[in-house]
Amino acid sequence: MNKKILLVNGSFNEVPLIDAAHRLGFYVITSGNDPKGEGHKFSDEYAPTDYSQPNNIYELAKAKKVDAICSCGNDFGAISASYACDKLGLPGHDSLQTCLYFHEKDQFKKLCDELGLNTPKSFSFASKEAAIKHLDNVRYPQIVKPSDLGGGKGISVINSYEEGLKAIDLAFQLSKVKTVLIEDYIQGEQHGFTCYIRNKKVEFVYYTDDYSYLNPYMVWTAIPHKRGQDTELVQKIVDDVEKMAKYANMHDGMLTIQLIIRDGEPFYIETMRRCLGNFHYRCMSWDLGVDVYELFVATEAGVDTSKYFKDSYELKSFSAFMGVYADKNGIFNGYSISEKYKKYVQGEMLVEQIGYNISDYLKEKLAMIFFKFDTEEERDHFVNNIRDIVKVDVK
Repeated sequence: MNKKILLVNGSFNEVPLIDAAHRLGFYVITSGNDPKGEGHKFSDEYAPTDYSQPNNIYELAKAKKVDAICSCGNDFGAISASYACDKLGLPGHDSLQTCLYFHEKDQFKKLCDELGLNTPKSFSFASKEAAIKHLDNVRYPQIVKPSDLGGGKGISVINSYEEGLKAIDLAFQLSKVKTVLIEDYIQGEQHGFTCYIRNKKVEFVYYTDDYSYLNPYMVWTAIPHKRGQDTELVQKIVDDVEKMAKYANMHDGMLTIQLIIRDGEPFYIETMRRCLGNFHYRCMSWDLGVDVYELFVATEAGVDTSKYFKDSYELKSFSAFMGVYADKNGIFNGYSISEKYKKYVQGEMLVEQIGYNISDYLKEKLAMIFFKFDTEEERDHFVNNIRDIVKVDVK
């Protein structure tokens, strides 16, 4: 009988992980408390539980006698997977404390401070009263956000005391651990840095230019940085990541950092070791010539990963994901792609069906589109025309 792997969730984000686990020969059990999750259609078994509760995943993994656990496209899932693997002695994951460094914003800030790395000056609060009192001592603008949520949830930029009161209330409402950060707002260029850590060294790097649209806290699209540019800057980020890996005793695996470049210096904003929910690994796989999804699952399952590594990781292409968002609330009636760019489309995926009622257009992703470009000229043309490529029809 095939070995069993528990994938802690089964949404559409996890479908590529499920497929990768099957290619590796696993019997796949998906979990989560949404029985309609797209991933359950592709797994071998669905065992419902709330994956945001670490002990639930531990009890489920023990009951199912699984051989491995794989996290998902959510920070809570990564924490639960590390917790369960710690208790069961299963391979492939950071210790729980190391995991928290990279999936709880306040813990990551502490890590950066310990290592002397650039990050916005930040303060953590476990009570509304303390957070509100702190507003008397800040210079605006500031950012207020829950310490434990991703995808731009609960994040506000505040420019006054009155805005701060509303933002603190919202962040505490949404935070599961009831902890909120207030930090300096850093302006600059958005970038993504995804790498694989191997023996606490960076094996390969995928450095991207990130773009936001209407919501500045959600990456709308990302495309690899131009070849040969900013090599010293990228090397500095590599050096900083290797400091993190050594200090936190990081297990082999993927790491993604969202950062801002200001005056030539990187400021580290958020980080994660989980799979990315925007299917960025698909673009990475095309551009680097490595099956990143399979590598991710193999690592977390404790499977030998040596076949995925090579001598050079030069970019083979320039690929971009694009999240499709509306610019207002209403009924989603589809979208169109500029004729000039249809030939570059490598895949499309509806997240919400036609007729879906959009109630929060700033956060509700409607579809995903994947583009692939072979030359830097094609890449630059895409970047220069990025806001005119996809149009959403809302009624």
